[in-house]
Amino acid sequence: MNDERLRERLRDAPVPDEREAEERSWRVVQAAYDRRQPLPRRRPRLRLALVPAAVALLALAVATSGTAIGDWLRDITHPGRQHARPALSSLPGRGRLLVTSPSGPWVVKADGSKRLLGSYEEASWSPHGLFVVAARGRQLVATDPKGRVRWTLARPAPITGPRWSPSGYRIAYLSAGALRVVAGDGTGDRNLIRSVARTPAAWKPGAGHVLAYAARDGSVHVVGADTRRRLWRSRPGPVPHELAWSADGERLAARARSAVRIFDARGRLLRTLRTAAATLRFAPSGHRFALARTPGLAGQSEVALIEDAGPPRPLFVGAGALTDLAWSPDGRWLLIGWPSADQWVFVRTEGGRKVMAVSNVGRQFTPGGRGNAPFPTVDGWCCAPRGPAG
Repeated sequence: MNDERLRERLRDAPVPDEREAEERSWRVVQAAYDRRQPLPRRRPRLRLALVPAAVALLALAVATSGTAIGDWLRDITHPGRQHARPALSSLPGRGRLLVTSPSGPWVVKADGSKRLLGSYEEASWSPHGLFVVAARGRQLVATDPKGRVRWTLARPAPITGPRWSPSGYRIAYLSAGALRVVAGDGTGDRNLIRSVARTPAAWKPGAGHVLAYAARDGSVHVVGADTRRRLWRSRPGPVPHELAWSADGERLAARARSAVRIFDARGRLLRTLRTAAATLRFAPSGHRFALARTPGLAGQSEVALIEDAGPPRPLFVGAGALTDLAWSPDGRWLLIGWPSADQWVFVRTEGGRKVMAVSNVGRQFTPGGRGNAPFPTVDGWCCAPRGPAG
């Protein structure tokens, strides 16, 4: 065993009571942050007084947890995980990724090989990964994972937010300020709701074609897509940027810029998280979800795991924005997009803590690109293909 391999094993080895230490250190940092006092803009010298306190606080966190928070000081000046792989050679959790770059959407297989589907602007998986629905300007396109076009649909206005239903027999999308639905084979295109927010709709898992969407006043609506029957409606609030169902359809999260609202299946508001949230993803089972927060104190972001009623459990901390989250199909790994480091970070959430990082992500999805390439978007980590409906 060489020195580098030994260092990796020592770094990834679980520390006794590591999770409890993480939670203790997070409570210390969070409490200090919540008690901070705003400083006058014209008294910059007072800001310097915060530096010793911040350093001492971070030193306490480092001494207590010895994990992700302990890496924060180095990441501020040199973002990125050490010993990252130079290229993606395999996925730790199997399955396939759907990744969108300025070149278009790519399908990335478990062995790291990838295929460009075409020059589309956004895309999403069908429920079992047999197909991809993509949008380009005023055109909606269904392809297979090899990029072969199955059908196209044109609209008078640009199309955004295409989402395939769990059954595979419906696709919802936005166009001209309206929510529209088309069959999975491209037939029967129709208007469902004439005026909605720009938030992509979210299909409820399970039988039937039940759809959640956001109105322009920030209220969340759940309707039957085939019957147009409204099942419930929330009170107005901050307009969500994202809607997401738990895998069992018992929880619906509405993520806005400064708050996350959690509803149950009947529309009852269970919880409101007052936080600057960048994105969230429910795990493939249960009600826990991963939440990436926008850069806060000293420019760092963090990803936390949140259960129904428990406090956030810190999972990863890094300098700059963390833009993407994707769960592996088995729920054991979480992919985190880290643009400032040009890395994907894979964090194991079950079976012992382990972190694997891949560098040069932008260039891997920019054919012929040199230097700083645009960072891609992860649109999903899909299961193995199965089932006749996609």
